[in-house]
Amino acid sequence: MRKASMCSLRWGGLFRVPLPVFVPVVSLCLLILSPEALCESWEPFGPEGGNFIFSMSHPEDANEITAITSGPSPPNVYKSTDGGASWSKIGEIPYPYVSDVSAFDFSTLYAISGFSCFRSMDGGATWTESRLPQSAGWAYRVCVDPTDSSKVYAAGYYSDYSNNTFTDSMVIFKSTDGGLSWNASQFFTYEHFYPYDMAISATNPNVMYVVGSKEVNDQYGGALMASTDGGQTWTDISSDLTTEPYSRFQCVAIDPTDDGKVYVGGEYIYRGTRTGRTQELVWTHGPTRLYVNTISIDPVDPSRIYAGAYESIAVSTNFGLSWNLRSNCIKSSAGHIAVAPADPSTVHVSAYTGFYKSSDSGSRWATAHGGIRAASINALAVDPSVIIAHNSGYLMAHGRGRSNTWEDVVTPESCGQVCDILINPDNRNSVLILEGYG
Repeated sequence: MRKASMCSLRWGGLFRVPLPVFVPVVSLCLLILSPEALCESWEPFGPEGGNFIFSMSHPEDANEITAITSGPSPPNVYKSTDGGASWSKIGEIPYPYVSDVSAFDFSTLYAISGFSCFRSMDGGATWTESRLPQSAGWAYRVCVDPTDSSKVYAAGYYSDYSNNTFTDSMVIFKSTDGGLSWNASQFFTYEHFYPYDMAISATNPNVMYVVGSKEVNDQYGGALMASTDGGQTWTDISSDLTTEPYSRFQCVAIDPTDDGKVYVGGEYIYRGTRTGRTQELVWTHGPTRLYVNTISIDPVDPSRIYAGAYESIAVSTNFGLSWNLRSNCIKSSAGHIAVAPADPSTVHVSAYTGFYKSSDSGSRWATAHGGIRAASINALAVDPSVIIAHNSGYLMAHGRGRSNTWEDVVTPESCGQVCDILINPDNRNSVLILEGYG
């Protein structure tokens, strides 16, 4: 009897199960087998990749890497011992969604999600949950003190509705026992506030920054908050940077050897340095708009800095005074950059569409997520000869009956979320795509 296959769209990629072509037998099997039995027969077949949100490499072995994806639900933790050539799943964070991860070392990690913090003491294999005070607001970014793993901070916001008006306050959550218990404090009040990143100085842990977006008098702009007393008090220094209307600050990084060098990414890459008798930060930025999402500093040579933007990685070798842009080297926007301490020429980028690696300090990039199938697919069309899937903002095609590989196809300019894909049954070269919001 000839065999066919049935494709299914599930969170984390595509799955298939062999099915007999003879329809009456199929119907009989469906009547006898339980749903659980059918699900046990499914096997993932791609595409490879997914939404990677974090990675780190062993401080003494650049080939040993831990990477975390946001799905399939719950978020998965993978490990590679051969520089990303192959991977094995070692654990999962017991929650449907995680917004941020921070590591103290290769063993101690923290993950944040709304009202919960998760801690792993074994490199991501197992996790324990602690609850944040729910009445204080939501936490979205987490950062561990680089000198003391018992001190953990999270940034979030609290929304208040009174007098027919919504207002947001910045909330700083703090734990002094390794994330087991938390307290929270509110700072500032805006029409809107959202934190995108936070950083703590390795040379002076009392110095920390939170960046994001805020709305004041119906005008959106970047938010930059600074604390010099371990988060007890904060100052809004957003106006110190030359900003454009409706901009936002996406990321912040502090030189690991000098807290007087600070870098903020957004529409531009901003460079702050302490000068003069007052040692106040003076900010400058280059003329090129890069719309940076993430910044990472080489832990061995802090003059080398990496900045991730949409499908691009920028590299500076002179403390951010100038940048070399490598365009079209990754798919989608970079979400997290990690430089290997044991071999700083090795750099990893976690992105919405996959995991990328450079072995030459950012000059060349290649995918390094082979075997990981955690893609976010929201639209699918199946034809006798081809499968077309919308994978994290990109269209991919799988030639059925040829090889088990996926190829990129032309993706039209998007006006919204792809909702459905249709292949003309009379002309398989004719494909319709439905897009929209809501």
